[in-house]
Amino acid sequence: MTDQSVFGEPITGEVLMTVSEYANKARMDRSVVSMHWINRDRKKDNVTEYVRSSKAEWGTGVSTLCRVYNGTGECLTFHRSHDWLGHISETYPSVIENGQWGGFLHAKPTGEAKGSEAAVVYRGKNKNGEDTDWMLCWDNPWNRLQYDNKAYAEINKAGYFDNIDWTTIESSMEGGGRQHTAK
Repeated sequence: MTDQSVFGEPITGEVLMTVSEYANKARMDRSVVSMHWINRDRKKDNVTEYVRSSKAEWGTGVSTLCRVYNGTGECLTFHRSHDWLGHISETYPSVIENGQWGGFLHAKPTGEAKGSEAAVVYRGKNKNGEDTDWMLCWDNPWNRLQYDNKAYAEINKAGYFDNIDWTTIESSMEGGGRQHTAK
C-alpha cells in the first residue's frame, strides 16, 4: 500500500542511470576506481599465475600469454576473434566486468614451427555510453632472431569489425611495434 501523502517518483540509483549525464559520470567514476584497484586482492598477480599455468599445461613452443584488464567503467563482452596463425588453447573470457582481469593463452599451430598471431574483439561502452568494439591483436613470431613481437589495437563503433578485411588489420599490426595505444 502506498502512502497517499507522498508524491513523485523516488530518485534512486537506477533512475539516475537512465539520465545520460549521470550515467556517464557514474561510468567514469567506476573507471577511475577500477584503475586505482588494478591489483587489489592480487588480481593482477592471479591472472599472471593463471596464464603461466595454462602455458605450463600446454607445453613448449610459441604461445602468447594474454592478460586484458577492463577499466572502462562498464562490462566487456566477447564479440569475435580471428586467427592468422595458431589457436586459442581454451576459450576467450566471455565477460570481463569492470575492474576484472581476463586471461587466456593463444598457441602456435600444433606440430608446426610457426608463431601465434590473432585478434580478439570485445564489446563495451565508451565514455559517452555508446556501444563500442575494442580490438586487440598480437603477433608472436616463431623466429625471434629475425622478427619482433607486435601489438595492435583499435576502438571503433559497435559492429565495425563484423565485416573487416583482416589482411588490412594484419598489415597495420605488422607495420607497428611491440606496443600500441588506441583512443
